[in-house]
Amino acid sequence: MTGRDVRGWAEGRRRTVGLVGAVLALAMATLWTVVVPDRATEVDGVRQLAVRWGHPLCWVLLALAGVLYAVRAPAAWVAGAAWAALAAYLVFLGATVL
Repeated sequence: MTGRDVRGWAEGRRRTVGLVGAVLALAMATLWTVVVPDRATEVDGVRQLAVRWGHPLCWVLLALAGVLYAVRAPAAWVAGAAWAALAAYLVFLGATVL
């Protein structure tokens, strides 16, 4: 199966793919809201905020991207939400590692 085949399959099921992805991402956001990294208790200030909420924020933004995809929002909006999710995750990783 090629990339073109996968894109064609997903495009034909756009609403289902987007909404299932959004539900799964919201489940992950919920999980990471409950499961707090140990590192969050070891740091203060902005770093604590990034470690505590960066990962759930990433998943919420991915859920937003899924919903936007499902409702056929402009591709730039979907990409913007996905890039924002990546940025949130990178901030989370940076705060965790430093």
